[in-house]
Amino acid sequence: MLSKRSCSTQAPSRRPERASATLDATAPPPWRRAALAALALAGPVAGLQVACAPEAAAPPAPEAAARPAPEAAARPAPEATALPSALATSAGAQGRAPAADDAGAARGPAEGDAGAAGSTADARPVVSPVLRPAPHEAPQRACSFTLPLCVHAPAGLPGAALLESLAHAEAALRTYDALGLPRPLPDGDRGGSPSYDLYLERDPRRGFLAQDPRHHDPHPRPIRVGHDLRAPAERFDAASAFAVIAAPEGRGCAGASDAAYALAHAAAMRLDAGAEESALAMTASYLATIAAPCAAEELAAVDAFQRAPERALTGATLGALDGSLLFPWYLDHAYGTGPPAQVAMSLLAIAAQSTPPGAPRFRAEPDVFDALRASLRARGKDLDDLLLEFAIARAFLGSRGDGAHLPGAERFGDFGRVRFEWSLPYASLPRRVAPLRPIEPTGATYLWLDLGAGAAAAGPDLKAAEITLVADWELPALFRWAIVKVDRQGAEAGRVEVAGIYGSTRAQRTVVGLDGLAGLLIVGVNAGSMIRSRPFDPDEAPFMPHAYTVWLSR
Repeated sequence: MLSKRSCSTQAPSRRPERASATLDATAPPPWRRAALAALALAGPVAGLQVACAPEAAAPPAPEAAARPAPEAAARPAPEATALPSALATSAGAQGRAPAADDAGAARGPAEGDAGAAGSTADARPVVSPVLRPAPHEAPQRACSFTLPLCVHAPAGLPGAALLESLAHAEAALRTYDALGLPRPLPDGDRGGSPSYDLYLERDPRRGFLAQDPRHHDPHPRPIRVGHDLRAPAERFDAASAFAVIAAPEGRGCAGASDAAYALAHAAAMRLDAGAEESALAMTASYLATIAAPCAAEELAAVDAFQRAPERALTGATLGALDGSLLFPWYLDHAYGTGPPAQVAMSLLAIAAQSTPPGAPRFRAEPDVFDALRASLRARGKDLDDLLLEFAIARAFLGSRGDGAHLPGAERFGDFGRVRFEWSLPYASLPRRVAPLRPIEPTGATYLWLDLGAGAAAAGPDLKAAEITLVADWELPALFRWAIVKVDRQGAEAGRVEVAGIYGSTRAQRTVVGLDGLAGLLIVGVNAGSMIRSRPFDPDEAPFMPHAYTVWLSR
């Protein structure tokens, strides 16, 4: 039987403890027991315990300027099989870019301890910035006869639009029911009944948010998701939710995708209303692709995500399908044994906390990454191991994919190809290169060394050749590196991982056995700060990126 430990043993006055009890104690709801039971992933992860420890604040070191380098056009082919090797290194933490309104609240002890609570200055507000439309703004209503769903619309909107949106919502909710996910929390009579409420807008799908004077968003999004106040009867933070979307236009799949996204967000809000926005966004995006696949939306989201691998995984914001859906998808593929999305939803359930009444912001510690970090530790791995493995998997998506690293991702085609910083011919070595842009915590970077016949013509026989990599990066970041061998069929022939060393800003490795390879793929990931007491916290955005240089010689 799974057990949950308190996430706060050293500072109970600042963060409420979770009861140290098995799951059948205090009679948690059946859907929460089901979510936690779904953490029977593989091996020790089934016993995930939240011994999470947030971090102690420290001012980041100043960032050194990175010398930009041009982007290369050449790209390698896919790999055949994943051969991950877990190197046990301690989890890192990110540097943080200073913010003018940052109070710099102190954090708890190091990661290995049961730490004190962090500040809620960066957590999501308890009062939703998105307001539920008033009854007179959406007087038309259509409700499902079989499911707790209602669609509202302004006067004059065709009834066919309400029925089409209701059909989309019903299809999505039935899918989530089949996956065993919790339904949205009933909202009392806020929308006229306890059912989940979906509100339609007249405006075009793209950009209508900017016309709403109540919602000042410099980047308008097609979906506006909001939540009600925390449900007082729930033991942990949970809230009912709603969404405002554009009325369907009768063609395409965007309307179905929007409805699926909105319902996924509502289900996640029932598990952890105080979860960080990026976790809610990536989970809702992933679930929407399962319940209502929409190639047009998915291709645009994944393409944007893969074009900027240097950005943090936690940069997603609510309101649109985001390419960070690849991360929960990868968690399912690498560690899940149950239905899709059980890993991501279970991590949300584990990370939920109880915010004191009257607090302006949710208590967001532990967060999803704390829960994930504790789970990985039970498997003898660390978060930076996972980040490096995911970064390697990202390189074999779309037209480079072979189904081994992320099955099903071949459908993205060239839109799924990750951007490489450099493509270097073997004959041009030695070379020292730098990235076009510095790398944010959890972000990745890619270099391709071409060993093709033309590139190697000027070099010696590859059977006896060797390649030396020397990577240097800025303090206080900790980078992890891997050299992936790619054969002429585009399959992974092996990999050499270069572990980061706390206190060091250099990594060096020599690779031999280059015969028969198409090239070497050098993958780097910013694992966060080398300060052990500051593990990565997604609430501490904006993050401070850090640059590197790589020297390759033969």
